[in-house]
Amino acid sequence: MRLAVLDLVGTTVADGGLVLDAVRRGLVTVGVPVVGPRFPALERQARATTDRPVLRVFLDLLDGDLRRARLAADAYEAHLREAAEQGRVAEVPGAGAAIGALREAGTAVVLVAGVGPQTRDALVARAGLSADLLLTPADVGGRGWPEPDLVLAAATAVDTAPVDCVVVADSTAGMTAAMRSGAGLALGVPSGAHTPARLRAAGAHDVLDSVVDLPARLGLPQPPARAAPDAGHPRIPDNGLITPAG
Repeated sequence: MRLAVLDLVGTTVADGGLVLDAVRRGLVTVGVPVVGPRFPALERQARATTDRPVLRVFLDLLDGDLRRARLAADAYEAHLREAAEQGRVAEVPGAGAAIGALREAGTAVVLVAGVGPQTRDALVARAGLSADLLLTPADVGGRGWPEPDLVLAAATAVDTAPVDCVVVADSTAGMTAAMRSGAGLALGVPSGAHTPARLRAAGAHDVLDSVVDLPARLGLPQPPARAAPDAGHPRIPDNGLITPAG
């Protein structure tokens, strides 16, 4: 495979409840109680949809109210950036080493996220990850998972065909996007809201225990576990490419 498109939160960046906390922050901002009889249903809905662009998530949760959805989405992203600033964001253990092994073998790595560019950059920098390119729905006209646009844009950026691409995500929407794009390999990881059975039903060719297993799945040497680099030092140029300083 010449290209690996990897989901960000939950696949390469550890979630640890961070996303649902951000959803709660967004809902509270627009006056929706996060306790009481209605919230369990909202939480289930949020768990099922947080793999989509964040504005879309809140439009669904708030019955299509665009003004409130935008306010909630802004609060959601602010919460994630604050978490990054406070050091509460980390890589999935071993994700950085796995990405390094892919790139050393000549496989380009693109990280994708359903948040805005500023939030994406904050999460990636704090997690200490390196990649060839970072993409969000803002880069493709707002069309995130389950649409194929992020995968197709990644393939175009590295001048390869989608069939030479592997997509790894923790959601059914990520698997659907992979299938719609014509990606050669779609791999799920069970770290999100969706079970291995649901990931397979959505099109996953296989389900890995973790993104750390990706190099071995592609026939590359499994990288040794190593500490993530200091998240305070990566350089993030304006073109979306990430290059660790050093």
